[in-house]
Amino acid sequence: MQMLKYNETTVLSSDLARPLLEWPGTITWNVAMADHTTLRAGGRAMALVTVHGEDELGDLLRLLYEYQIPWQILGRGSNLLVSSDPYQGVFIRLQGRFAAIRRQEESVDNGSDPVIVAAGGGCSLARLVAWCTGHALGGLEFMVGIPGTVGGAVRMNAGAWGREVGECISSLSLMDRQGNRFRVSASDLLPSYRKMAVLGHDLRGLIVTEASFRLQRGRQKEILSRCIEYLAGRRKKQPTGSASAGSFFRNPSGDSAGRLIEAAGLKGMRCGDAVISSKHANFLINRGRASADDIIRLMRLVQEKVYNRFGIHLEPEVHIL
Repeated sequence: MQMLKYNETTVLSSDLARPLLEWPGTITWNVAMADHTTLRAGGRAMALVTVHGEDELGDLLRLLYEYQIPWQILGRGSNLLVSSDPYQGVFIRLQGRFAAIRRQEESVDNGSDPVIVAAGGGCSLARLVAWCTGHALGGLEFMVGIPGTVGGAVRMNAGAWGREVGECISSLSLMDRQGNRFRVSASDLLPSYRKMAVLGHDLRGLIVTEASFRLQRGRQKEILSRCIEYLAGRRKKQPTGSASAGSFFRNPSGDSAGRLIEAAGLKGMRCGDAVISSKHANFLINRGRASADDIIRLMRLVQEKVYNRFGIHLEPEVHIL
């Protein structure tokens, strides 16, 4: 592979990097993805580009499309593991306008109608829940403690405590790989377990630039109390203080990945510094110096042993590149 020097930084592939050398926005080359994921492990990526608005994002996507440069959206890095092989592509981080929250519209009658709140795809779920609590708007309390961004939560139809994000969505603003913008309503969405589909579109090729949620006015103290209760429940059941990606495997239909892993006697199993949590078996944690290879080896061991014991293949919830 021919290497290219740019601003004293080695870029992984000159052929892919060259079209981006004149990009006027914020770009970081040869990025260690362990610094940008909650697992604190992973290989390098060619570049990380930070965009702040839709025009800038559209220009970038059209450039990447023209030169067929692979890309991925980087949210909070809570559901991502980049393998030890370098990722020959670009990660895109949404900031600025994409992290904003606004009250889109509000009923003017006796207060019984929903309030529509819009949040950018790059807005963290923690910030959105805190904003809603501060404005006495209920409906998203179940998301407290879920790491990640609004865009990632929508794409995965994230959920907890018997609720899912898809239940609360009013509409989505989207952008395709060629920089085209469009909007879909809740009636166009097909939510399912840890997956969101859009009628007539492949969500894998779309970016959630903004999501609008139907919320209800409530008493701030009651909303805050529910948040505290949910957060305490998470801390009681899940490991804290260690690097992880949250639940690593999807729950198979009618069962729990954590139950299957524990029943297979795998709690505490390790590959290097990658360990199955003794507190919650569906958490693969990094005890300090685990590599992406360690985590992937542990994942495959879990899959093999659970399949041999129960005949069930566990699918990772974590996106592995």
